[in-house]
Amino acid sequence: MGEPVEIIVGDNVSTDATASVAKSLGAKVVPVDIRCISVVRNRAAEQATGKYLVFVDADDHMSRNMLVEIHRVMEAGKHIGGGVARTRYDRRSWGIEFTHGLVQTGLSFTGISMFLFYTTPEAFWTSGAFDADLLCTEDYDFARRLQALGKKRGLKYKNLRTAHLVKSSRKFNEFGDWGVFTRPVLAISAMFASKKAAHTIWYKPRRQGSSEVVQMPQTPAATDTEGERTSAA
Repeated sequence: MGEPVEIIVGDNVSTDATASVAKSLGAKVVPVDIRCISVVRNRAAEQATGKYLVFVDADDHMSRNMLVEIHRVMEAGKHIGGGVARTRYDRRSWGIEFTHGLVQTGLSFTGISMFLFYTTPEAFWTSGAFDADLLCTEDYDFARRLQALGKKRGLKYKNLRTAHLVKSSRKFNEFGDWGVFTRPVLAISAMFASKKAAHTIWYKPRRQGSSEVVQMPQTPAATDTEGERTSAA
């Protein structure tokens, strides 16, 4: 970057050394005990002090030039923010490629992209931040509102193609590479923000021997770890 970058880790009830490792590497750690990724992202954003915000899941990997490209786009003053168009998973299979292809094709008709977001703090909060009432599809919901705010201001939503994101295949590892098709009711329910489906896919406790009970909006408590990194460049 050539400029300071603030790394904020939203520590969502991790049971390993996440917090201590993050702190040892210079990150600011924000503990969040509510099992809702929207709340995690918003709490982390509250602690950011940088000019721009970049949201990325803790187990995804940005290309080395990602922040440089985001900074270049935002400094031009023509964009409200956006996402990244070039994404792939950390392993390949027919099931993963087909599922990801369907998602990307669907998004191409909306003019938005997901999986990573960037904008200014002012635009983030003005657009309404991530909806804490949503346990899933909060990323799509936020992207559409950010895009709408940009249109009001004469600014575009930019889907980056000059950098890329490598996504974790952990949910494919858990539910199977063709999981969307072998469990269609669950998948479709999640797409329509079903809290029960969200709980099963993202929040259901899966660690044996864990006795943690944490707060989760209107759903059963859960213990498996989710995380979110917020970079303020």
